[in-house]
Amino acid sequence: MRLIALGLGLSLLGCAAAPVDYGALQSAATERQRWSDGSEAEARRDAKQLLQRPLTADSAARVALLRNRGAKAAAQTLGIAQAELASVKRLPNPELHGSIRFRRNEDPELDIAALLDVSSLLLSLSRTSAAEAEVAAARLEAVGALVDLSYDARRAFVDYQAALELLELRTTVLGAFDASAMAAERMSAAGNVTELTVASEQALREEARLAVDEAKAAVESARQALNGAMGINEQGVSWRAAARLPELPSAELALDQLETKSLQASLDVQAAKQRYAAAAKQAGIANVGGWLPELKAGVSAEREEHWGVGPAVQLTLPLFYQGQGEVGVARARMKREEHLYADASVQVRNTARALRAELESARRGVRQQHGVVLPLRQRVVQQTQLEFNAMQVGIFQLLAAKRDQLAAAEHYLELRRRYWRARLEAEQLLAGRRVR
Repeated sequence: MRLIALGLGLSLLGCAAAPVDYGALQSAATERQRWSDGSEAEARRDAKQLLQRPLTADSAARVALLRNRGAKAAAQTLGIAQAELASVKRLPNPELHGSIRFRRNEDPELDIAALLDVSSLLLSLSRTSAAEAEVAAARLEAVGALVDLSYDARRAFVDYQAALELLELRTTVLGAFDASAMAAERMSAAGNVTELTVASEQALREEARLAVDEAKAAVESARQALNGAMGINEQGVSWRAAARLPELPSAELALDQLETKSLQASLDVQAAKQRYAAAAKQAGIANVGGWLPELKAGVSAEREEHWGVGPAVQLTLPLFYQGQGEVGVARARMKREEHLYADASVQVRNTARALRAELESARRGVRQQHGVVLPLRQRVVQQTQLEFNAMQVGIFQLLAAKRDQLAAAEHYLELRRRYWRARLEAEQLLAGRRVR
């Protein structure tokens, strides 16, 4: 359950650009929230309080860690690995053997022996070390699942905000097309425009109306996706959020260090390293175990006329089979984990490079659209308005200029959505997880 508290700390990272200090986060988060099997009601109460305020990307991530069952599933995954470790650490149980023989007119003969599997005992330390590496990998995977859950909620929130803003823009576009079509209809009634012009404007209006309907459906779809990320399935749960994406932050991530820091923080690489270490130890155990005689030692007691007690040994010699199958499987698994370990590093590096290029491109695009394209479109509208006032252009040219301005605004929205999604992926990479 401490992983859940750690996940709550991860949700507070926001725009952190440095590797995660898991120990500090766990300590701070544990003080704020304890979520165990017996305090789910408390978690729901905290989530309800967060939902009563305007939702943000950070609060959406907190709600997800409080309510989403995937968080508890991650903790249970770790619990499975820890239980398996406990079974490996156990001492081998002693074996008891006994026999009784009856003879006519004589007391029965008793033969009792207690044996302990010495070979298994000798290998138990190595098996424990391998199991501990598996538990370490499971712990990293569990924390990674919480990181994924947190950033899935953040991305879903960004998509929802973008869908709301797109709906607002398309509603404005529909108003412009509707005004243009109505003007064409009035002018047609006066005999000033052709039927082709009227039909063209009406077609544009209906296409804009369809785009608004699609935007409404996209808003509902994005809202349900965010509900799913936050673990909300009740119909009566309501929340609200700002209807606009934020502008670019003043400070960008340290992109020149993104690859190095991501590799250092990668939970995937660390987990793959632990699994490789566990597989290597298992391969060594299989190799030794194949040649090591199965030795059991203990004590034996026999009664004929009197009791006799002495040591007992049972030895199985590996003459015909030295565990070649088990050794082959263990070595193959070790090689597989070695390749996965190497591949994890490669994938993190390549993802960091791709995200750096994507973030730089998206930021340039947003700045170009905001600083150059949108002002130019505004200038075009203003100049067209002046010419319209001077009766040098018609109403349709003015409406067309406004439509182009709105289209540029929609493109600006898409560029900002692209930027924030790329930034969240970069932050998630710095938090130790690569987006699949």
